[in-house]
Amino acid sequence: MKKTILIMMMCVLFSHFTLQAQVQDQNKKKFLYESKVQKFNTMRNAGIVLTIGGAVLTIAGISTMSNAIADDPDMVTDAGTSKFLTGYLCTALGLTASGGGIVLWAIGGAKKRSYTQKLNSLSLNLNPAPRQMVSLAYRF
Repeated sequence: MKKTILIMMMCVLFSHFTLQAQVQDQNKKKFLYESKVQKFNTMRNAGIVLTIGGAVLTIAGISTMSNAIADDPDMVTDAGTSKFLTGYLCTALGLTASGGGIVLWAIGGAKKRSYTQKLNSLSLNLNPAPRQMVSLAYRF
């Protein structure tokens, strides 16, 4: 009889420590997923800004090049050549920024969505009150 009571008490204590470890693990995962969502949201926003800024820079570069050709079709003067070169550099920089921005936007959006789903998918709730309540919810 004493062995049975001792075994039951050990099981209760072991389950209590196991549940506390699970709660701590859930809190660590929740904190990790929240930080990942924040990081990838920042990445997505940077991608949006780079894409829009690159598009504006590309349009400005193309219009500068076309104005330089319209002003000096033979590119004889230094002013026409420097204007054309400025437009060319703006266009190249704008296309590069747009390409990088699209990639950042796509990756950041996909990863943010993934970690948001992971954050909302599993929860383990413990209420260490006189009535020990444990609930496990899986949302999909």
